[in-house]
Amino acid sequence: MLGFLRSTILSKIVMAVSGAALVGFLIAHLTGNLLVFAGPEKINAYGQGLRDLGPLLWVLRIGLLVAVALHIISSIFLADKNRTARPVSYSKKKSIQSTIASRTMLFSGITILTFVAYHLLHYTYGIVQPEFYHGEYMLHDGRTVHDIYSMMIHGFTNPFITVSYVLAVTFVCMHLNHAIASAFQTLGFNHPKYNAKIKMFGVGLSAILWVGYLSIPAGIMAGVVKLIEGAH
Repeated sequence: MLGFLRSTILSKIVMAVSGAALVGFLIAHLTGNLLVFAGPEKINAYGQGLRDLGPLLWVLRIGLLVAVALHIISSIFLADKNRTARPVSYSKKKSIQSTIASRTMLFSGITILTFVAYHLLHYTYGIVQPEFYHGEYMLHDGRTVHDIYSMMIHGFTNPFITVSYVLAVTFVCMHLNHAIASAFQTLGFNHPKYNAKIKMFGVGLSAILWVGYLSIPAGIMAGVVKLIEGAH
């Protein structure tokens, strides 16, 4: 049993499952954030809905952090195993055939973690731009809730925040593009019949997420999404 726990098999399973959970989060997070295009009522009601989950929201947050930690640990473990077992000649061949995404996985991973911490300090804890964190909005049903809508607009009118967001999202999608194909290969799904389709799936999903996430600051900077009456 102990041998199995230390084996690459378990690490591959952990990496795949945690990675799938993180991809699910990216999709769900984008779906919620895109409500900014529907106006303050929709996205502020959505934000309040998350808060109304109470303890369950913290369970989800902790689960996400666990998934991130497990993904990092399993990735490091497998990378170390691969380096140990890989012949020098294969290593050189792999380097030649590798993509920019694969060669920057470590750097992009560190960049993503740094931005996630910054993003939490900004939108979850209000340490960044605290002057816009405590805004309130009255929903149509009379409830006064946290004004996420105006906070997002104020955030993305700041050039530093916007540029860092664009770079971080780009690294996330580069990371995801390589990770999807790599995960399938790691789990043994490596067959000429399916490899091209798996690669296309990774490219397609990464592109959709990249366009979706960047449409938000683009919409705000273009004035498509702007402060209106009721959003302070």
